Amino acid sequence: MIADVVFNHMANLDGNDDFEDLTKFPGLSINDFNSDSNRPGKKSCNINYSDGNRDSEINCWLGGLPELRFTNNVKKIQKAHLKKLLDLGIDGFRFDAAKHIPADVLKEYISYVDQQSQGKTWNYLEVITDSDTNAENYNWIAAVTDFVLYNSLKNAFSFGGDLRSLRVPTAIKDPRSVTFGRNHDTIRKINSNAINPYSDPSDSFLATAYILARENGTPLILNWDNRDAAFIKYGVKFRQIMHQRGTQGKNIKENVLAAIDSPTVLLMERGSEGFFVVNKGENKFNIPALDLTLTNLDGCYRELRNNFTVAIERRDRKKKFITRWGSWNRGGMEVQKRDALYFIREPFNQCQM
Repeated sequence: MIADVVFNHMANLDGNDDFEDLTKFPGLSINDFNSDSNRPGKKSCNINYSDGNRDSEINCWLGGLPELRFTNNVKKIQKAHLKKLLDLGIDGFRFDAAKHIPADVLKEYISYVDQQSQGKTWNYLEVITDSDTNAENYNWIAAVTDFVLYNSLKNAFSFGGDLRSLRVPTAIKDPRSVTFGRNHDTIRKINSNAINPYSDPSDSFLATAYILARENGTPLILNWDNRDAAFIKYGVKFRQIMHQRGTQGKNIKENVLAAIDSPTVLLMERGSEGFFVVNKGENKFNIPALDLTLTNLDGCYRELRNNFTVAIERRDRKKKFITRWGSWNRGGMEVQKRDALYFIREPFNQCQM
């Protein structure tokens, strides 16, 4: 279980941007807050996310919420909070609004958590990249949220987008980064200031299917997405199987294949151990033959959700084709509209049943 810790600011008890009395917070004084030096306890400034520096991101109040200064008193209280959560059995932490906290303070907290847990926790930082903040400001400390990849997925999976743009996706260059098709910051229903939200939420489900198929990243999945999209829980299973096979030394390298040249259908191999296909289009994708000669795929594969088998074999002139898609009566590929499929390699006799 990962705990969400909000260390940048306190709640807005007065319901307005200017506080009359910051001493309402037990254990804290006015000196523990960033405030106007001429008006103690008052909001000091507004955040400018594109002024070429990060001063306002660090020192100004976020959304009118009282902004903490990381005094010795504040750090003592917050470390005690981390310790209490660890004692309760927490497995890791998400640090909220991390880009508004000085990097050296976050490094101190992560080091404290690592020391207290003997390095057993998994921690990540919420970093929403913008004109002034990039992942490299913080991912030297811990994994960060990959809003760069999110924006790439939003463009590719939305209406009119092209999945071929994901052959080499624009993303944070860190295999630990927290990846997502959507999260609480990007959903209009729960966030009036949603960040680059999808017009059609079902597009985000297909994006989530994609991040589960990838080799890199640490996927974040919303609970209700498991309920609303049947394929997502099978994506989780696929990812687990690929990880297990990778630890066995098998080839699970991620590669989006050019064998399908379509703006609405993407085919990804995971070395020779599995593959993933997603169709974001409104029509069934159906082709009678598919040449996979220039891929690592070979042998028998089983689709996890629908439990049918696919055979990839060498035929004429030693080229590889899909020779069985569910039955020997057809080769090629058939994927229903708005669907995602996950295949794992099996012994070839499974295809002969």
